[in-house]
Amino acid sequence: MKLKIKELREELQMTQKELAERISSAQRNVSNWELGVSEPDLDTIRQLRDIFGVSFEELFGLSDSVQQEQYAPIDRAILRRVRQLKDSQKQALLQFLNTLDPTEQ
Repeated sequence: MKLKIKELREELQMTQKELAERISSAQRNVSNWELGVSEPDLDTIRQLRDIFGVSFEELFGLSDSVQQEQYAPIDRAILRRVRQLKDSQKQALLQFLNTLDPTEQ
């Protein structure tokens, strides 16, 4: 089964090398996982789930908690990052967002 590593990694604008460094692995391993040549072990899958802020089901492509047809890639990436925040961080982010003027270009 091919994991959705590449898609999720690209949504976070992360390179294979950056991802490999975060999980203490080799870039070649990340490439092999993305190509479906090999699969990461369970501990690495857990790390990937946490880094990407997704469920196991979404990582394995069994569900998509953020409907792809409804959101642009950048919006999905933002939503995934927000899910990783603590409640206090989410509150601070919301306060910041409220200060922005959406009509400014």
